[in-house]
Amino acid sequence: MNREGGETFLRLLAEAVLRGSLAPAPQPPWAGGPGVLGGGRVRMMAVARALTAVRALDADTVEDILADFDLAVSVRQLHEQASLGAAGTASPGTGPPGAPSSGTMQAASAARLAAQLQFGPVPPIGAGRAARMKLARSTDPADPNDPKTPGPPGEGPGHGDTDRFVPIGLPVPFHDEGVSGELYLMSYVHTGGGARLTAVWGIRTLSLQHRMGLRHPDLIPFELFTVTDDRGARYDLDFVPGGGPEWTGEISLRPNPPDDIRWLDFAAPLSPVVRVELPPENSAADSAPQVSETKLSPGEHLLVKLAERLLTTAPEFPQGLRQRRGAVTAGPLQAMTTGLGDVIAALEAADVLPPLSPVPARLAALCASMGVSRHGIAVPPARDLPEPWLSLLAHYQRRKPDTAPVRDGYAAMAAALPELDGIRLALLGLHNTEAKSSLHVLARGLMPENPGPFGVDMYFPLSVWLRDSGGRWHAGRPAGWRRSGPEDREYAVRLQLVPPLPRSTAWIEVLAGGRSAEVRTKLPLRWGYPP
Repeated sequence: MNREGGETFLRLLAEAVLRGSLAPAPQPPWAGGPGVLGGGRVRMMAVARALTAVRALDADTVEDILADFDLAVSVRQLHEQASLGAAGTASPGTGPPGAPSSGTMQAASAARLAAQLQFGPVPPIGAGRAARMKLARSTDPADPNDPKTPGPPGEGPGHGDTDRFVPIGLPVPFHDEGVSGELYLMSYVHTGGGARLTAVWGIRTLSLQHRMGLRHPDLIPFELFTVTDDRGARYDLDFVPGGGPEWTGEISLRPNPPDDIRWLDFAAPLSPVVRVELPPENSAADSAPQVSETKLSPGEHLLVKLAERLLTTAPEFPQGLRQRRGAVTAGPLQAMTTGLGDVIAALEAADVLPPLSPVPARLAALCASMGVSRHGIAVPPARDLPEPWLSLLAHYQRRKPDTAPVRDGYAAMAAALPELDGIRLALLGLHNTEAKSSLHVLARGLMPENPGPFGVDMYFPLSVWLRDSGGRWHAGRPAGWRRSGPEDREYAVRLQLVPPLPRSTAWIEVLAGGRSAEVRTKLPLRWGYPP
């Protein structure tokens, strides 16, 4: 990694922008905030976020460069405003000779505030340069002394022989004074963070008080549920709902049950007892997961995540816009790719993107397929694209890709995947509702990361794709997460599938990939449907 090359590129880009036009330009939604002065700064922000995402630059360095850039722009604008006035009407400065004017000082403060809003608190003068000198001593992007660097495989919290991931697929009906429905149990998880069930609960009938808003439908009578294991021990339930007409969440068991319980009996009000069998096998996969090396550079990994971001942007736009062929291409996506060529050049300057990497050419081909121009990628488009990308492009190129109904339902599944880049994923269930499909996973080993360019979410750095039994691919896009259990590094993550999963899907093949490797596994689906 060449940190000096990355910093030099960003500074040279700032000089080039200053020499160019400072006319305001439309800013993409991810580049909002004070101090956005035009298309040039949008390009700089894209490069800065890319370099920090791959750890070629630290936030202090970026703050210094952006603050200097904003100050230079402000001084130039003040000079242009003064030159437009009548001769001799400029107000003389009140400070000593050579001192900055009050307007210049205010511009400097505003510039540093803008950088602070983008990259966090600004350190005292000199602290950023000291941090750069410390980082320059190491060329390894994963410093073992950095607390953000994941530990060796197997050292993450919750790792151990007692982990259990069991598919369930059973509904537990319940009835109370004002609420009637069922709790659909998708999977059982027992890790170092405790024992939990991934569940969806649906409401069939509400009392008049609920319908009038006098009582809230989140008051499901969990205190009336009784849960007993094969040894006669009883457990209390803690439920964390997600909200909406149907809720998906986790049910924690208290106290923590033994590792080797064989079943749990659920008894709901005015309903028969439902026995949940918990066999000792940890996975319902048809075969053992297949692991293969990928060896992506940090820059290639970032560009792959960017491509997936472009491919999964359609759900952000209204349905009517998505159904007009081409409407989700050149218009909305054009702003997202402003400065993409600069980002690729910066990654190459920082030695985190090989000069002969095929990823930029594939990204150029993807932009061409989606009608996006003026992205600035220098290499010609590639002639072939990965199969999942082509499948999603084919979906968008249909005249009305979102008219097929998606039936509400819940699919039981459970499988633990091998570790990828220090992150361990467990697949816990699928959920179709309101024309959307969600894949629920448990992620261990996630670490806070710098935001990537163009809205790329580097907090969840893995790629997750699903191929359904009809041969179509679906991209998993992070749509929310929350802490799961007491362990700081265990999170329940919901991945929205783009496009939604058809109701006829009998099995799925999951492809999860990181920088160093990718893993494939095939899982049968056990669907349940609300009455």
